[in-house]
Amino acid sequence: MLQPVDDRSANSGSDVLESLERRLADGYARIEAARQLGQDVSAWEAFWIQLLHQYEAAVDDFPEAA
Repeated sequence: MLQPVDDRSANSGSDVLESLERRLADGYARIEAARQLGQDVSAWEAFWIQLLHQYEAAVDDFPEAA
């Protein structure tokens, strides 16, 4: 069922945060697993840091964070 436009816009911020949180957690787990196998994870870490900055920016923009 479709939500009214107002509800979707209110939830979209929390949906973005939840998606970023899942991606950060998954990325961290994958980086640690690869590191345990002795793989070079420097590119993954750089991408993870970029994702973290996106998360921080999204939190700063989230109205309930204030």
